[in-house]
Amino acid sequence: MPIPHYFIPTLLCCSVFILSGCNDDNTNSTPIPEESIQATEEPAQAAEESDPSLAIEEDNCDVDNFQLLDFTPWQRENGYWVGEYTLLGADGTPQVSSRWPYRYDNYKGFIHLEVIGNAIKQRNVFLYPPKLAELCDATTEALGNGQCGINGNEKIFSADQKATDCSGNISGPFESFGMTLDTNTTLIGDDTVLYQVRMPDGSIMQNQLTTLPPNDTRVRTAQGFFSGSSTYASYYRERKVTQEEFFQLLAAARVEYNILETDHCGYDNTNQPSQTTCDEHFGLDLSAE
Repeated sequence: MPIPHYFIPTLLCCSVFILSGCNDDNTNSTPIPEESIQATEEPAQAAEESDPSLAIEEDNCDVDNFQLLDFTPWQRENGYWVGEYTLLGADGTPQVSSRWPYRYDNYKGFIHLEVIGNAIKQRNVFLYPPKLAELCDATTEALGNGQCGINGNEKIFSADQKATDCSGNISGPFESFGMTLDTNTTLIGDDTVLYQVRMPDGSIMQNQLTTLPPNDTRVRTAQGFFSGSSTYASYYRERKVTQEEFFQLLAAARVEYNILETDHCGYDNTNQPSQTTCDEHFGLDLSAE
């Protein structure tokens, strides 16, 4: 989660990855999150506390046949999540981007996180309100067919990780701006998860902490860095819902933010056209939704 391209001009933009596409966005991500990220049933109830004996001796560890759902944090993470998000820039005020002319002070996220054996698949879509009309000018252009100050927009994010040991920890590569970034997720007890993203040289790019109370909610905070300097911080508040609620709330948020149908799942975390549909992104038949 190749050879580093340290002199690519867009690298400065990269430090916001996952829930923050190019210093603009999360997530979640999500993780990194940011900003990623599936059962079709009711969300699982609060699970029994993890048995410490589940952390198998490394010599006896069969990672290929390992079950992440044996661990309480992954039982709690598995499913559908909706949330309210805030992304702050390096100066501590809500992020403002010329490349993504929408609001970051309070936007919404919809995350489908599926635990399958020794792996986790995350598929996210983030929805942004339109920029305040008084802040639009002749140089501000909304993406797609929308208008600045009238239409909001949305972007998708995907992430996959697999078990690296038999203690519930996972990792995986993430491709962004021509680089392969390493992502690692570490369980810290039954209610805390640490997600990290590192640059090809090993330097920290994102630290994201998730807290999972046993009440079908979670809170995530992320810190972004580039060359040792802070570039952003995020605050995500989420709750687990059923699959039916997930798509109902997604549809309602699109109406609230006046997002055009042609923009649904239309952009990726680098603000480029996603070249996919929501059906393909979530891997579900949404035609009946």
